[in-house]
Amino acid sequence: MIRLLLLLAAITASPAFAEEPLRMLEIQAHPRAESIVEGEMVPVTVRGVYDGRITLEDLKILPGESFDWVQLDRDDWHEERIDGRTRIVVERHLAIYPKQSGFSRFGPAEHRLTFVGSDGKAETVVSHPLDLSVAPMPQGPPFHSPHGWRFAAAELRVTDELSTDPARLKDGETVTRSVTVTAVGALPAMLPPRPVISENWLIAFAAPVERRLELTPDGPVASVVWTWQFRPETGEPGVLPAVPIPFFNTVTRKVEAVEIPALPIGYASFAASQSAGMQLDAASTRGVILALVTGLGVGLAVLVSGHRPTAYALHRLWRHYSPLPGWRLRRAARAGDLLALRRAAEERSAECVGRPDVLSDLDRAIYGPPPQTFDARAFLRILRSQIRRGAAGK
Repeated sequence: MIRLLLLLAAITASPAFAEEPLRMLEIQAHPRAESIVEGEMVPVTVRGVYDGRITLEDLKILPGESFDWVQLDRDDWHEERIDGRTRIVVERHLAIYPKQSGFSRFGPAEHRLTFVGSDGKAETVVSHPLDLSVAPMPQGPPFHSPHGWRFAAAELRVTDELSTDPARLKDGETVTRSVTVTAVGALPAMLPPRPVISENWLIAFAAPVERRLELTPDGPVASVVWTWQFRPETGEPGVLPAVPIPFFNTVTRKVEAVEIPALPIGYASFAASQSAGMQLDAASTRGVILALVTGLGVGLAVLVSGHRPTAYALHRLWRHYSPLPGWRLRRAARAGDLLALRRAAEERSAECVGRPDVLSDLDRAIYGPPPQTFDARAFLRILRSQIRRGAAGK
């Protein structure tokens, strides 16, 4: 009997009866909805379970064309008790994004390991790939997005920051607008391009686009920052229209949109002059009265003589006596805006005596090598003097 027991013990201890080492690697998907939409984040865990001590390891996701993906945190190595025995477990948490609808395959994963007692010989464990069925992006209502871009996110937020009140700018002042779009559960490359702003009444400068990525245990949070500088071209107020940003909400499972709000832009001085009924200084008031009297005189001459004045003559009268060119000159001079001053002075320079001289100093200040000093008030005095001399000689 003793011999029989010893024989059984020897047989069970032989290599043929030794327990196979545990080597298991799998990809587990944790979708948050029954159907997955193109571009929607799918949480994934790559999980390996082993029964030996590991000295070297290298875990890779084999490349593919069907998904974008990002690792959310460092690999988590820990021990777990499985079937009454302590096992070594590694978990890698990913967020994957299907690029197109239809049948899509992610992986497989490959884990190369060296165990204690293996004399430095490495083993390679390969998982099965993950197969997913992906639905196309829903069309939803037409939000008239200027770029036609659409993506998936659990939440979309827009913040709009302004350096000053854009509707009450000082003469020549520039307003800086910074719009931040934040998408929960998306990657930065999925966010739309910067809206194109082009208005004939507005000077706009766009700074480089900033894209950012924050990794959290629940998934990535992407953001994009668009920054512009705006300055009215003419001073007359205008409004930039609102810009909708449509997206597929992975929580409500609907196509929704957030909006960059409309933005009114204008100079406070123009608004004040309008609200005050275009209050004019004494010289401008005399000019308006003289223009009215001249207009009445021309009208009476037409009635008496039956002749009609030419459009050119009427244009000259209006250009000479209208208060608007003078208002533009004063505003540009106060703001120190030499380009605007040059445009306003060009309107009046045809009435000057010695026209080439009146703009030469201004041109040197604008286009000459720095440093350049320029006295805008002295320039206005010279310009007005030459306008008066031109009027007296006609």
